[in-house]
Amino acid sequence: MPEIVYVTLRYVFLFLLYVFVVLVARTVYRELSPAPRAKAAREPARKVVGRRGASLVITEKRGRRRRVDWEMGKEVLIGRASECSVCLQDEFASNLHAKIYQVEGRFYIEDLGSTNGTYVNGRRINYPTELRGGDNVKVGNTLMEFRR
Repeated sequence: MPEIVYVTLRYVFLFLLYVFVVLVARTVYRELSPAPRAKAAREPARKVVGRRGASLVITEKRGRRRRVDWEMGKEVLIGRASECSVCLQDEFASNLHAKIYQVEGRFYIEDLGSTNGTYVNGRRINYPTELRGGDNVKVGNTLMEFRR
């Protein structure tokens, strides 16, 4: 082959390598940077006053329950960002980590492409999964219990 082909292929390879490094650096920067303090686009999940519907309860690592309950609405975002309904102070949670939504009276949880994944009862989920009463949901290092 002519030498011009080798030189061209070398520059194309270097360009693609540069694009890859830039994309990796941008992804790492977005995941490690603190959540932006923008005004909340969604209303935060309401604190539970009475036992009407479904709720999330944060469980500490030692098994004790912290009295932080959220009542489930039609859609609840979980993550570090300020626009999330359930805003976590967990460095292992992504800015937009997971979403819990309701369809025909059933609640489903979906991972939003987080780095560390979302776990239901110790199993990593890759697709929308139905939640039942008593299910344990792990987001980052935060363990929550879904109650109905």
